[in-house]
Amino acid sequence: MRRDLDRLMQQRGLAGLVVFANDRYCPAMYYAAGRKFHRAIYFRAADGRAHLIADPMERDDAAKTGIEYSTLAQHRWMQRIDAQGPAGGHADLIAEMLGTLGIQGKIAFFGDLEASFAFELLHQLLQRAEGLEIDRAHPDLMSLARATKDADEIEAIRRASKSVVRAYAKLREHLATLRPDGDRFRNGAGVVTLGQLRTLLHREFLADELEGGESIVAQGRDAGVPHNRGNDAEPLRAGVPVIVDIFPGEAGGGYHSDFTRTFCMGAAPEPLRRLYDDCHAAFRGVMETLKVGESCRSYQEKTCAGLEARAHATVRSNQGTEEGYVHGLGHGVGLAVHEAPRLGGPPSNTQTLEPGMVVTIEPGLYYPSRGLGVRIEDLVVMRADGGYDNLTPAPYQLEIEPRA
Repeated sequence: MRRDLDRLMQQRGLAGLVVFANDRYCPAMYYAAGRKFHRAIYFRAADGRAHLIADPMERDDAAKTGIEYSTLAQHRWMQRIDAQGPAGGHADLIAEMLGTLGIQGKIAFFGDLEASFAFELLHQLLQRAEGLEIDRAHPDLMSLARATKDADEIEAIRRASKSVVRAYAKLREHLATLRPDGDRFRNGAGVVTLGQLRTLLHREFLADELEGGESIVAQGRDAGVPHNRGNDAEPLRAGVPVIVDIFPGEAGGGYHSDFTRTFCMGAAPEPLRRLYDDCHAAFRGVMETLKVGESCRSYQEKTCAGLEARAHATVRSNQGTEEGYVHGLGHGVGLAVHEAPRLGGPPSNTQTLEPGMVVTIEPGLYYPSRGLGVRIEDLVVMRADGGYDNLTPAPYQLEIEPRA
């Protein structure tokens, strides 16, 4: 990972980078330092020299990174904050360390900070660090580095993805055991709700030391709004679409998976069947042609063209549409559920698929006014030979027949 940072810094003519974790988990810090820190500052020069300033309470983790480190206390951090305020104290410390490491010139800054604090911090830093220039390039260096994954990163994502596949298999097994009761379903505890299905999935993730996050279990009209989380109190109903979108990650922060299936309990009404078939055709059309070297955005164009030919509105034919195909085709997955690259966006997105990229393929069709919504999503990793591996192989069948 750090080799990618060094390569990109040299390509962009950067003198170094600084990553700032301020009392919260920071994916950029995890990527740069290789461990999770809640309060730390990481410095890296373009020649690979690095230094980590960590909270004394996290000194054992700092030692395990193999990076030269010191503690905030050794730098009289509290006294600096008391004398100069939070932004000024941090700026003073960063300026001092940049001077110690001889990092001077254009520098990239990263971290999860409140906007006003980050602005004031950089404003005061510019006054203290001679010759400092802030890198403002887009896309930023960290996004580019994180867009491709090394073998260890891919293995972490693969572990999360295996858990997703197992959890969905358990869900389907459970659904097949339910007893119909009118348009609802029962198990031994009574009427089955969407919340019970969500709990089942999250329990499987916890067994694999993953956190489920804000998963989506939504049916009917709610399935027609892409990021509607669903109503946990709502009973599971027959003959309507249920979207399950799950994206667990390593506990405490780390690498994620991302996966979606749509199912219907019992026979699917013909309008739902047609909608699902159109979505599945779009999904297959991409999966059959996906390869390294192709434009990421080209697959969004292909998906829009295919769905428009089937009489669906798309974001290409009507950017503001709320029914039809209303979003991009996919995105990168890693330390965040949504990261680079994007399989969509404006024409200025010229990114091509590269080996090591882990991306979702997730066409969807949404008609909330008709109580309908479907989405199919798999996670793939692009290989050096130009092909890809599907990390989330699971059944695509729409209908689940419960026990009579």
